[in-house]
Amino acid sequence: MKARRPFVFTIAALALFAFNSGAWADPTKTVAVDCSAGETIAKALTLGDERRPLLIQISGTCSEHLLIDRNDVTLAAGIPSATVSGPDPAIDVIKVNASRVTIDGITVTGGRNGITGNSAPGLIVRNATVQGTGRNGITYAHGASGVVDGCTVVNNARDGVAVDSASATVINSEVSHSGRMGIGVFNGGSARIGIDNFNVGAGNVISANTVNGVHIVFGSTALIAMNQITGNGTGNPTGSGINLTSASADIVGGNMVSGNAGTGINLRSSSAVIGDQNFGLTTVNTVTGNGNPASQGGISGFLGSSMSIRDAVISGNAVAGLILTTRSSVQIASTTIQNNLATLPGNGDGIRIVLGSALFAQAPNGTVTGNAGFGLLCTDAESSVINIPLLGIGSNTAGPVSGCTGF
Repeated sequence: MKARRPFVFTIAALALFAFNSGAWADPTKTVAVDCSAGETIAKALTLGDERRPLLIQISGTCSEHLLIDRNDVTLAAGIPSATVSGPDPAIDVIKVNASRVTIDGITVTGGRNGITGNSAPGLIVRNATVQGTGRNGITYAHGASGVVDGCTVVNNARDGVAVDSASATVINSEVSHSGRMGIGVFNGGSARIGIDNFNVGAGNVISANTVNGVHIVFGSTALIAMNQITGNGTGNPTGSGINLTSASADIVGGNMVSGNAGTGINLRSSSAVIGDQNFGLTTVNTVTGNGNPASQGGISGFLGSSMSIRDAVISGNAVAGLILTTRSSVQIASTTIQNNLATLPGNGDGIRIVLGSALFAQAPNGTVTGNAGFGLLCTDAESSVINIPLLGIGSNTAGPVSGCTGF
């Protein structure tokens, strides 16, 4: 009979594995920093074992610039007024180059960008105020990822939240009074705006930004749901509520896009689903009171754009409710287009189809009534519409339909 091997070596091996894997690691190290007493966050970032989590609780106003290049760091407010203020306008206030960093409950101001995640996975910014920076409030760049949740991002000189070749979720936040875009998604970036990572609605207020409220460009994508996107374009008459250029978006539902200086939802060489039944949220998007003669309509598709619109309410917009131009196309169902306004050079058409564009109506029927111009206007022989009866065209000031033929 073979003798049993002593198992003391097995126990020792398991103990060594547990130590190396962190299973028996010490708990998070907590450091309190009182900047009013001359202490600094930069010094606190050097303390403890860098292999283990670090929690820094801040009080007072800290006038410094921070580089966080160790993993599992949390900067949290020890008192509600805790602030990090960057004195040098050429340097980011907080730059994160590490993984799983959280900024929680503090105010960040000054500097160049407020908070920048640079190739930083898992950067969470929550319950924070980021204001008065020299460029962007919060930036995710170069493959960074994370969540902005419950934040106030206001009065930043360029963009409120910028997602550049990165991915981010922006929920439960106010993004307003930016010098350019409220939320910008650039260069192949991806974003969830008002919908969390579990597809639960968690809308934002995106308002009073100088150009566009939401700006998605250059191969980027976004999911957009449950937001109030209002009053953008304060310094630019073409400033839209949602703008897409060479990009795509799923505008799921629950969005109120209203009172923007330019077009409510504007597409240039882009694609969008407006009203998506696959998320378990409302599919109704309301697009109202947008536009001016220089930037027309509630929803506009330009230069080969394509859209699917379902359950939208498009009302009270300048020049036209829905405009398709330059070989753009739309598939539309169950949509209300009403009371759009005559504003030169347009006459308030419900739907206007221009320069070889196309519309395909589907059931359930929609409603096109009360518009200052035609219910449906096609301006050229190359523009076509199919299933006109399904649009539900009723009484409109200039008449029901003008110039439209089938395919």
